[in-house]
Amino acid sequence: MAEEPPRVAQLLWSGARRSGRGRRPALSLERIVEEAIAIADADGIAALSMQRVATQLGAATMSLYRHVPGKDELVALMLDATMAEPPDLPRDDWRAAVEHWARLTRDLYLRHPWVLVAGASNRWMGPNEAAWGEAAMSALLAAGLPPDGISDIVLSINAFVGGATRLGIDPTRGRDAPGHVGPALDPEMIRRYGQPERYPILLAALGASPADDRDARAVAEDVFEFGLAKLLDGIAAHLEASDS
Repeated sequence: MAEEPPRVAQLLWSGARRSGRGRRPALSLERIVEEAIAIADADGIAALSMQRVATQLGAATMSLYRHVPGKDELVALMLDATMAEPPDLPRDDWRAAVEHWARLTRDLYLRHPWVLVAGASNRWMGPNEAAWGEAAMSALLAAGLPPDGISDIVLSINAFVGGATRLGIDPTRGRDAPGHVGPALDPEMIRRYGQPERYPILLAALGASPADDRDARAVAEDVFEFGLAKLLDGIAAHLEASDS
């Protein structure tokens, strides 16, 4: 006899949170998830609690537990809900498909920075997230790429997009929080207090770079564009070598 799946998997895949036509009930799993996403978008995932969601909904905290067992299960539902619309990708050009998928994924992270934190843990994947992966892999297959290695391409692109997006935002804070591009480093601080002989190449690079007063997200966007192009070039070279 098959083992009963955990409650979070049942919630994700049962479709119970999707309401039908007509007036929505005063309190439903769908409304709870929507409000939880709004809180995380505004103030970060650390600001999320069952009590705060209940307060925002004008409900008793215990009433939420009739719909979702706890915060962990709620976060899993939130993650899947952010991916409600799987992307429509080109099916005759693998590079265009991957590039479009990467940009849509980055846009999702910018709308919901907390996804970069909450999505990094081991967890159950929901149907919407699975549909995003299915869309990417089916587009690559339709464009003529061999089946083996397609999942590696999708995972590699997703890992790059997540890392590049993190450069310009603080995923632990709200969507409108000021961004940052990695840890601060002042060359003069190294010369005055450190050991400059240990970092000759780094100091030379910092000295050669013009002052950059752009917004952190603008800097991160340039990094994203450069890195995505080079990653796609690398995939193209790999595919060409595999065909020869």
